[in-house]
Amino acid sequence: MAITVDFDPDNPDLTDDTDLQNEIFLQVFNSGDGELFDKLYREDAISNFSGTPLTGAARLAFFKEFLSTKPVLKAELTHSYVAGDVALIGVHFVIDGTDEEGKPLHIEGNCTDVLRRGEDGRWLMAVDRPVAGSLLPE
Repeated sequence: MAITVDFDPDNPDLTDDTDLQNEIFLQVFNSGDGELFDKLYREDAISNFSGTPLTGAARLAFFKEFLSTKPVLKAELTHSYVAGDVALIGVHFVIDGTDEEGKPLHIEGNCTDVLRRGEDGRWLMAVDRPVAGSLLPE
């Protein structure tokens, strides 16, 4: 993985700069490190990435398993609104890779994310709601 944005891997911050935020999110996802990726989420955050709302240990377990095959995420911001310590972000995303059985995987769709700035000043994911427009084996 080529690092294009410097960030603290122990305390990643998605920032309120949406372009920088998107780059950090892509780098961490594309690293294949599910534990690092989960650090982008608040402890109580909900992710619907698996198709089921997950939080805590279940969310971490899903990320570790899904990212272990090192899928590649591309994401383009569609909108961003920041109000105080809350941000609403929209992206169009494409994920390409292979599934656990080695079969080609192609997922694309739109995602609505809610980020919150914590007391420590870090922006982290609070709600991650991707909706696949297609789930197409190649």
